[in-house]
Amino acid sequence: MNNQLRDEIVLLIALACTIILLLSNFNMAGIVGRSIKWFMFGLFGIAAYIVPVIIAVSIMFMLANKDIIGVMKIKAAMAYVLSVIAAALWQRVTNVPDIKEPVGTYFTYCSEYKTGGGLFGGILCKMLNPLGMAGSLVILIILAIICIIVITEKSFIKGIRNSGERIVSEARKDYSEYKEHSNRVRMAQKEAREEASANARMNNVVRGVTNDLTIYDDNRNEGSDIDITEIEAVDNEDDMYSDDIYDPLITPMPRISREPVWELHTDSASEENESEHRDEMVDLDESYDIPDKDDNMSEDVSDMTDISGMANVSGMANVTDMTDISGVANISGMANVSDMTNTSDTDNTSDVSNPSETEDMQVKENTADSSAESSKQYKFPPVSLLNRNTNSKASNLERENRDTAITLKQTLQNFGVKVDITDISCGPSVTRYELKPELGVKVSRIVSLADDIKLSLAAADIRIEAPIPGKSAIGIEVPNKEAGSVFLRELIETDTFKNTSSKIAFAAGKDIAGKTIVADIARMPHLLIAGATGSGKSVCINTIIMSILYKARPDEVKLIMVDPKVVELSIYNGIPHLLLPVVTEPKKAAGALNWAVNEMNTRYKKFAGVGARNLKGYNDIAAKMEFKEGEIPVEKLPEIVIIIDELADLMMVAPGEVEDAICRLAQLARAAGIHMVIATQRPSVNVITGLIKANVPSRIAFSVSSGVDSRTILDMNGAEKLLGKGDMLYFPSNIPKPIRVQGAFVSDEEVSKVVQFLKDNMSGEVNYDESITETAIASKAGGQAAEQQDDRDSLFADAGRFVIEKERGSIGMLQRQFKIGFNRAGRIMDQLADAGVVGPEIGTKPRKVLMTAEEFEEFIKNI
Repeated sequence: MNNQLRDEIVLLIALACTIILLLSNFNMAGIVGRSIKWFMFGLFGIAAYIVPVIIAVSIMFMLANKDIIGVMKIKAAMAYVLSVIAAALWQRVTNVPDIKEPVGTYFTYCSEYKTGGGLFGGILCKMLNPLGMAGSLVILIILAIICIIVITEKSFIKGIRNSGERIVSEARKDYSEYKEHSNRVRMAQKEAREEASANARMNNVVRGVTNDLTIYDDNRNEGSDIDITEIEAVDNEDDMYSDDIYDPLITPMPRISREPVWELHTDSASEENESEHRDEMVDLDESYDIPDKDDNMSEDVSDMTDISGMANVSGMANVTDMTDISGVANISGMANVSDMTNTSDTDNTSDVSNPSETEDMQVKENTADSSAESSKQYKFPPVSLLNRNTNSKASNLERENRDTAITLKQTLQNFGVKVDITDISCGPSVTRYELKPELGVKVSRIVSLADDIKLSLAAADIRIEAPIPGKSAIGIEVPNKEAGSVFLRELIETDTFKNTSSKIAFAAGKDIAGKTIVADIARMPHLLIAGATGSGKSVCINTIIMSILYKARPDEVKLIMVDPKVVELSIYNGIPHLLLPVVTEPKKAAGALNWAVNEMNTRYKKFAGVGARNLKGYNDIAAKMEFKEGEIPVEKLPEIVIIIDELADLMMVAPGEVEDAICRLAQLARAAGIHMVIATQRPSVNVITGLIKANVPSRIAFSVSSGVDSRTILDMNGAEKLLGKGDMLYFPSNIPKPIRVQGAFVSDEEVSKVVQFLKDNMSGEVNYDESITETAIASKAGGQAAEQQDDRDSLFADAGRFVIEKERGSIGMLQRQFKIGFNRAGRIMDQLADAGVVGPEIGTKPRKVLMTAEEFEEFIKNI
């Protein structure tokens, strides 16, 4: 039978029983009803009238809220206990039958006379009888309040406080209205008096003048200025005054009251001063006001006793037994966790058991636009050279995620924050729990509880994304107990990577949902990578290079690698994609960058010659162009990717030249097909300068040591909370917020296999264009020598030897040593800095010496 039909039948039966019980209380159910009435009143006493209603309501709520049946059972039990407490209160107040009677008497007496507290109420009163009348009432009232709190889930203390605040607020409001009314009345009276006085002066009408005009002495002004007289009150007021007197010579006189008063006869100035003083006193009193409190928190305490509050199903989740997994409200995404854990298996459905077939397929995909000759010359490395991910995820991952979700929800509820867990996204190393807060919950409250959540979950660190871009939810990222790895092979075998048309796209890794992230350098168009030592920065660079080797032929993409650390990229020496051997000297690196600037300018001139706007348009025109015999054909130009493994070393040696070259390439080289990938392990502002950041919009941030470094890379915090080992924030220029990605892992052994495969299957020797750096450095040094040979001071060589010997240089040292003036010493120091002998200025500190004595002597000979 359908569950819904079964519930409906149970509900109808319960309704019928409730109606019979109610009719029995009024002798409307026959003989059976009278027996039920006798039994119910014997047990519950006067509470027998409400017990049927409680039974019906509790059954309805339990059927309607099966997902929190444990909570509903507790509420139903509290409702029955409340009815017994009500019966006991009635029994204690009426004392019928007497409290000293035996227990059996309560049943017989209440069943016969339909009053009292019944058997249950009598037993409860008898247990509390040693406390006396007052003590029993206190205990029963407290128990009743506890039952009401459990049923309605409303705080009694908070209700009293809110009620008090509401009363105070209403009192303030009434007081404010009273003050406004008093002010209006006073202003109306004042305006009436002023209007009456004006009319009296205009019409010369004098009222209140007695018939006896000699009541005041005519010589009163000869004495003191103030004359105080007492005027007796008269019973007949009409006899005191005459009719209106129209006489301009008689001044008006104030109306005399019935009661004796003291009149002060002063001059007009004194009266005005006194009137102003009274007005100031009134204004001072009006300026006092009590600030109003927020009325939004006011709440009527009577709402607590409303049992209909049980209808608030979402509010009942506060007392859910959190050990029950069903306590988590509608984890809609939980069922998909197992699906996400099998993402890698789905991606690996392609058959790679036969390396030759995979190799042929890759060759066909990547050689559609190339000639047959170049296809034979370059052989794509098979994916069998890369390691397969053999680490299987834990089978109990779903249960662990559900337990963590329950703990997370309970932790937030302990701090008064009610949320629903709407989805769980399980990534390789991090799981994100998506929370939807209830109405009225601020996002900042959840963000401020980050440390408490980390303590409750016993996590190494957590990251809160509030809110998730594109979703009305807050994401809490918790590290997995068993961190997984993402191998480069499983990303290269996915359709996402294979179907990418760009030749310089690379497999970045997998996001939190397990989706493959493929980044296209051509769209970035330049990339800045930063992270602390051991965070996965060098592995990410290897991933970029390996992805290009699996995607592009040498005639499609050329590489320039700069590795001041010598040991990171030297393994790629000998592959056909390199324009020149891996550059390890900072000076040659600066020359290579200058060559790239010149190459960019040369390409733009070629583009203008054929009417193309970018590299793709130029290559399309070159492929379609027909040439006659004897004409030099227009060859296709490859894309160039410049990879700098450590920018800090270059910025130390030649900061100005390197920064200028990088900025020019970043601003103009996109259309020319020249792109840069810049990496550094020291993300400070003197390495990643403002100009570089402004011109390199796409960034990848690995784990860093502080929030300052994170803000230097991403302009926001977050990278300091990453876990390391490839955990990164991927922030291309086309998205508003960075996304968390687990970077792909490729070992040194795999890189060696691929490089060796390319060397073994390469036809002929690699022809490097080593003249690139030599020409750049020679032209730069020659230009500087031609410009500066005549301008160098005669003490240049001696000054250079002196600062190298002292291992520091300053203008003051040159002044004292060679007995020259400040201006000449400053010019010599600038010439030494331009020649690379000393470094730039460091405030008031001496300059660093960058050359050895042997290098300086060689430099002197060359110029």
